[in-house]
Amino acid sequence: MQPDRAPSAYVTVAVLAASSLTVMANATISPGLPGLEAHFAEVPGIRTLAGLVVTLPSLFVILAASLVGWLADRLNRRRMLAVSMVVYALGGVSGLFLSSIEGILVGRAVLGLGVAGTMTLAITLAGDLWQGPARQRFIGLQSSAMAAGGVVFITLGGVLAGLGWRMPFLVYLAAIPIAVMVQHALRSVDTRPGNANAAGDAPAPHQPFPWRAVAPAYAAAFFFMVSFYLIPTRLPFLLADMGIGSPNAAAAAMASATLVSIPGAMLYGRLRRVLSGAQVFALGFGLMGTGLAVVSLASGLAGVLPGTMIAGAGMGAMMPNFSTYMMSRVPAAHRGRASGMLTTSIFSGQFVSPFLSAPLAAWLGLSGGFLAFGAALVTIAAGIALASPRGPSPHTVES
Repeated sequence: MQPDRAPSAYVTVAVLAASSLTVMANATISPGLPGLEAHFAEVPGIRTLAGLVVTLPSLFVILAASLVGWLADRLNRRRMLAVSMVVYALGGVSGLFLSSIEGILVGRAVLGLGVAGTMTLAITLAGDLWQGPARQRFIGLQSSAMAAGGVVFITLGGVLAGLGWRMPFLVYLAAIPIAVMVQHALRSVDTRPGNANAAGDAPAPHQPFPWRAVAPAYAAAFFFMVSFYLIPTRLPFLLADMGIGSPNAAAAAMASATLVSIPGAMLYGRLRRVLSGAQVFALGFGLMGTGLAVVSLASGLAGVLPGTMIAGAGMGAMMPNFSTYMMSRVPAAHRGRASGMLTTSIFSGQFVSPFLSAPLAAWLGLSGGFLAFGAALVTIAAGIALASPRGPSPHTVES
């Protein structure tokens, strides 16, 4: 067991602020999409192109995150994070000025590159700078910051959309002051990859990448995000089938899931005192599956909201567990690469979720699709629970 080590509160706040920019970055401009579509109404296929404005960054996160992680094991991580956040800001705000939908889409691709770098390096720094139980507590806080950032930035995007469809793109400029704070805070710590062991990790420059050890976490992250993204991608249509056509209803359901995930993530360190990482996976899959099943059986918004909240509780437990499981099995020399691949897994699940759920919904109906995913998740949870030893378990490799 490693000592409980953590950097200063200033460094902690800075890395949490950078983390808040990541997971929901795509959706920040969603409230302005109707106005964008109306502005470019003469462009053929504008409805599809407007959808790509939201989803295209995920594709470029998938393409870039592993490469960013590989570079993070070789270059100064503080400087890489600075570049990533500047790219994030420039790509994000570009929609405020660009006059063509093609140009806006290019800007969204650039945003995806910035998100890939920012998220991968934030996860990597969590492994570099925090050790032992302090790492578990911080990663829980990091996951809650990602969720809270999504709530704040999407809400701000909605307010700005009332002033004009381009205004939500201004939100991405928040990356600039945060980048300045991060760079100032991280000057007090050594962020060179060769010094990632300074906090107590044993050097392991020649160890091969532990594919067999971490592959289950990547697979779990992928399938979990495929399942969770039924809520933003399929739930609005399910509500419409119930006769609930208000966009506010779908927004409330999504917000309830996100908000409930925040305290779950913040309490992750305490949860790990009594449960092993595998048991947390079982708990998260079980809650997500139960939540989707409750949604499938609902006949109105009053039944849907408890389901999305149960699913959100599962999300809160799972997101930090992916990172801690991966960090505990990867030597410091491969930490950046491993973090990049985790980022790829998470965004891959988001990106392909609509493509995987569409044929199931066509076959079983929307309610049946939610129920099928829920049943699969509960089955996975039961299998993990039966195969897991009882009680908390020590980390395999605390690096």
